[in-house]
Amino acid sequence: MTRTVVIPMLNEKGRIGTTLEILGDSPLCGAEIILVDDGSTDGTPELARAAMAAQHLRGRVIELGRNMGKGAAVRAGVSVASGDAIAFCDADLSTPTDDIIACLELIESGTADMVTTTRLADASVILVTQTFARRWTGKVFNILLRSLGLTSRADTQCGLKAFNEKAAGIVFRDLRINRFAFDVELLVRAERAGLRLVEVPVHWSHNDQSSVRPIRDGARMAVDVLRLRWMLRSDDLNGPEGTPAEMDDGRFGAMARVEHDHWWFRAKRDLVAGLVERACASRGAVADGPVLDVGCGTGELLNTLAGIGYRPVVGTDASATALDFAEDSSGASGSLAGAVAERLPFPDETFALVTSLDVIEHLDDDVLALSEYRRVTRPGGLLVIAVPAYRWAWSDHDVALGHRRRYTAGALVEAATRAGLDVDHVTYYHSWLVPLALLLRKTPLGRLQRGNAEEASFVNPTVNRLLTTLTAVERRVAVRARVPLGLSVLIVAHRPSAARAVAQRNA
Repeated sequence: MTRTVVIPMLNEKGRIGTTLEILGDSPLCGAEIILVDDGSTDGTPELARAAMAAQHLRGRVIELGRNMGKGAAVRAGVSVASGDAIAFCDADLSTPTDDIIACLELIESGTADMVTTTRLADASVILVTQTFARRWTGKVFNILLRSLGLTSRADTQCGLKAFNEKAAGIVFRDLRINRFAFDVELLVRAERAGLRLVEVPVHWSHNDQSSVRPIRDGARMAVDVLRLRWMLRSDDLNGPEGTPAEMDDGRFGAMARVEHDHWWFRAKRDLVAGLVERACASRGAVADGPVLDVGCGTGELLNTLAGIGYRPVVGTDASATALDFAEDSSGASGSLAGAVAERLPFPDETFALVTSLDVIEHLDDDVLALSEYRRVTRPGGLLVIAVPAYRWAWSDHDVALGHRRRYTAGALVEAATRAGLDVDHVTYYHSWLVPLALLLRKTPLGRLQRGNAEEASFVNPTVNRLLTTLTAVERRVAVRARVPLGLSVLIVAHRPSAARAVAQRNA
């Protein structure tokens, strides 16, 4: 069996070299080592790459680009792991290599699907103890977990755990908690899935340079586990939608009737056009080359993209009904193809621009689709992705549309990063609708809304013109800066250049 060790890093310049030397001199020297940098500002990724090369270690360094949390970093590493047995550990090797190997061997022998470790077993050996503040906050945190019924374990936070490939997919695929309390969610997901868990003692040394801040991070962890308790109470751990429906083809008819003039749809199209033109201007380029709109729906965005100079324009959709409407709408402006987002019928590096508005939230595996978008984009080419925002905004409308999830800006950036894209700009939009959405989706006022949401929100021509003007004001801000909240979130990304891609593969 093959092995992978995932190590999250945050400003580890002072010790990651030593850690990699220890790994290089240990039986783990032949394992795949995946280092995930969580937004370091001290040059950690560059030093880690040099140390990996010096020790002749097999693996790679992944950069998240900004600080997203230890849970997000570990998930990113696990998502690209190729090993049959996968472990993650701390960058300071607070648990030694012998303990990592022991955990991996339990996985390889078939004894466990997931191995957890504890510092509190009688057989555990504490070589360097924690400070009083860390011990105290750890005990309080565990009391909170027990009182909420989230665990019966005395130690959930020991930084070494191991999984077989199937178990890793189950517990990490839809992980919600990105920071230090993610270990608790892993255990809850594992127990709910009926995985075979084995807990083992470890040798452990506290490091004073740990990035965990007892009071501040302890408070954040408490908030995260309260969120986790709420998800369990509402049976929301696997998504609010349960088993999602597929989008009804009949909704494309309603969309086609209003999309050309509807303020909501116009705002998205105009925002995409503005962002693309600004991105081209910043690169000293012009809109040129073939463009692909994945999930083109009734085809209005194809006309917008053709209008700013992209030729030819190509649209794909999984719905034959949508393509019929798109054919009527786009006419000679573009060509159309039936396809799902995860399997696009085009050669590698075909398109200068790929757009996909309100598509990946419908899919079981959004990273797979984004990776496919990357494949068909030219090196240096642009991608524009938009999705609905905020889980609290979930409504019957999401169910009717077949949504699997809603996003935060951080979640969308993370998915794009995992797919190998470099994110240039992220912003929310339709920010002024947030208070109204709270009223309609979190109070009984929502019962007043009747009929199809697209047609119901069209209102009348006068109000539609007013809302179009209002969204135009927001668009001018969103093109240049990040709007901090809104009912939708959008990113502009690019496929790394060929030279950068080669560097990433060799890293």
